[in-house]
Amino acid sequence: MRSSRRYLYLGLFVLLAVGAWTGFWFYLAGKVRDGIDAWVAQQEAQGIQVAYTDLSISGYPYRIEVVAQDITVAGPNLPGKGALAVPRLTVLSLPWNPRLVVAGIEGEVLFRWTDPKGAEQRATYKAASTGISVGFADGKPDRFAFSGDRPVVTATTLAAPVTAKVFEIHARRLDGGAAPAAGGAAPTAPLLGELAIDGEAIRLPPDARNPLGPEIDRLALTVGLAGPLPPVAPGQNLRTIVDAWARGGGTVELTRGEVKWGSLNLTLTGSFAVDREMRPMGAISGRIGGLEPLIDAAVAEGRLNDGQARSIKQALGAIGFIARDQEGRVPVSATLQDGRIMVGPVPVGELQPIF
Repeated sequence: MRSSRRYLYLGLFVLLAVGAWTGFWFYLAGKVRDGIDAWVAQQEAQGIQVAYTDLSISGYPYRIEVVAQDITVAGPNLPGKGALAVPRLTVLSLPWNPRLVVAGIEGEVLFRWTDPKGAEQRATYKAASTGISVGFADGKPDRFAFSGDRPVVTATTLAAPVTAKVFEIHARRLDGGAAPAAGGAAPTAPLLGELAIDGEAIRLPPDARNPLGPEIDRLALTVGLAGPLPPVAPGQNLRTIVDAWARGGGTVELTRGEVKWGSLNLTLTGSFAVDREMRPMGAISGRIGGLEPLIDAAVAEGRLNDGQARSIKQALGAIGFIARDQEGRVPVSATLQDGRIMVGPVPVGELQPIF
């Protein structure tokens, strides 16, 4: 009798647990749908049109899975009149870990916009697989990751498609915490956020003016934003925002820069800002190899004369004689100031205002 009661109580407990979990899952699914409807209404209020042909929520009992078909987002009254079309978007979240959302995109994504001359431009993106994840902290997005496997980008503004073996973007919010520089160096200035870009076997459209060729074997950049962000008023232009940020001590910190592109092989770190005329200024240092094609191209374009090019090559050769590493790179440093790029005392280029 006691054994029978024990099994009866256990069975009742399991049924209650399953029922409670089922109710909780459907409650969450309803909250997700309400949240999507509220977000769409919020975008509509801001002049952004969001539509889809079908929206399903499934995944019981282990996850919340949202699948949206034929999503379109358009801002006909916004600058550029941008529009986006996504054939299929799948979003997953675990009920016990709402701070992480992962998503996948299927099909060819279409972008449309109007350029400053009033002409409509188009671009497409597709990949063997595309993954996106967003982490949340305190109810706000805290981390973002994008990964494309064998992506292909076409555009009316490109002579040919841009492809890659893999391309990734990672971003995180730091709330002013210091981030260590590459190679274990001392921390940089306190950062508000950090963005990392990694790509392999990136192929660009052919360009006869490019001395390095169309294929980038390796691209890795990590940049952080430092300095207090100014208040932003509706309709305020970007130049005004950047100017206020720079006057408040804002800088962009390059904590990792790695490029292998044709003969060029470099690693760099640096710190940058903008001057009163909105020109980049700052300093960079690292190691570089295979610079000769770029120097020759600068001479051909009239940005360097023969004497300057010869001086730079001689300086690199002298440094390399005593400090060349196993990959043939030599130490290098440069400054960006008063609209000029200087390698040591030698000017190697001019800088134009970014606005």
